[in-house]
Amino acid sequence: MSESNLIRLTEFKNIAKNEAVSLQVLFPEIVFSNVLKMDMNTALSPDSNYDTVLELGKTIATIQLKNPESLLANGYLEKRKFYTTDAYKRAIENKTEYRNIHLGTDFWVQENTTVCAPFAGKIAIKHDNNFPKDYGPTLVLEHTFENLKLYTLYGHLSRKSLGFHNEGDFLKAGDFLGHIGTAKENGGWEPHLHFQVMLDLLGNTTNFPGVAFPSEIEKWKNICPDPSLLFTENF
Repeated sequence: MSESNLIRLTEFKNIAKNEAVSLQVLFPEIVFSNVLKMDMNTALSPDSNYDTVLELGKTIATIQLKNPESLLANGYLEKRKFYTTDAYKRAIENKTEYRNIHLGTDFWVQENTTVCAPFAGKIAIKHDNNFPKDYGPTLVLEHTFENLKLYTLYGHLSRKSLGFHNEGDFLKAGDFLGHIGTAKENGGWEPHLHFQVMLDLLGNTTNFPGVAFPSEIEKWKNICPDPSLLFTENF
């Protein structure tokens, strides 16, 4: 890790420790008493092709029914079989690897769920990444804490969410950000929010990688630290 990355990561952890908020700020309309962390690879059936919204939806619904007071979340650094497709494949050192290490946290909430800004910040990116297995409508907020600038990404929103804001707009903590989108508009996924933290946008202006190659985990987890550190709930 470079010295600058180490300094930023250390600053982020210090800020997260002092500034963490409840997930109730992110999802003000959801009533929950705890956060249930799931392993998506074990939640789905062993013979799953990991590529059907229908199967994923049934799995999420079943888990939610058994845990009605829980907010369902998972994903940070989880190896996802969803991405074992040619679009995420490369050959390296005579081996094949897939870009399948998830860099954010997924919150499995229903379509049209209200999402609010957990921290004050300005809209840095507003874009519809309208490709299969991508984010669909995406917003990125830029936040400034003391000497550290960081970014939070909100993927799989409704298309209408992009019409509520302009790039450069400033939001206060708790301000309305958007709504969760449907599978038809969110990249083909069961409705959920992909929430990700970035300490550097790396020059990206419309999108940002949400998954990484296994051989590059160490690099990416220092650019995209654990999102759960920003919240007071344990998950």
